[in-house]
Amino acid sequence: MWVKVLVPLVGLGGLTTLAIFSILLAGLFNAWLGQPLPVLGFEQTFDQPINFPHTKHAAPVEEGGIGMDCTYCHRTVAKAASAHIPAVELCASCHRAVGSYESEDLIKLRATSGIFENSEDKQVVVDSNEASPINWRRVHRLPDHVRFVHSAHINYLTNHPSAIENVPDRLDLEGKEVVPPSQVCSTCHGDVASMEKVYQVEPLKMGQCVNCHRK
Repeated sequence: MWVKVLVPLVGLGGLTTLAIFSILLAGLFNAWLGQPLPVLGFEQTFDQPINFPHTKHAAPVEEGGIGMDCTYCHRTVAKAASAHIPAVELCASCHRAVGSYESEDLIKLRATSGIFENSEDKQVVVDSNEASPINWRRVHRLPDHVRFVHSAHINYLTNHPSAIENVPDRLDLEGKEVVPPSQVCSTCHGDVASMEKVYQVEPLKMGQCVNCHRK
């Protein structure tokens, strides 16, 4: 008699446990997709619509770059919540003249800003009606419930250089009381100037935020 009663109960308990486990597993998987970590061979980086090698733009001249300041493109990083991705017109303002007209990436870049080379006389033609945005793929992503204000963090770190982490070897912040915004980015983003393709170097999870704010 007891066996007849226990078997259904055990079966029901097993199904309940399986359901709970499945829900938890689905939640963990969804969290992983929203904010994956670079483990098990997974790298949080993507091929972009147009290659943008930071090594050529942001790296210092002695390392083969042109030494552009981060804030030339990410202009709102010290003034707003978002770091700001520049409009394609900013890229085109240089690359309308700079760079080969045989480069596949630069051809795509110029085309998205409405700049074309006339096939007959090789003259540059600008048609603003043909301009279109570049749909960059986002590399660094925080959980949806987190609101991260770049300006507050950038302004604090520029005035407290000792709190900056992942400082590239090329920078000497020893004894400095104030540094420009472009020298604090490494704390979360790593040495982007050395990246041919930008990838995520920090987990950007709650534990990292807590560790910083404890200091």
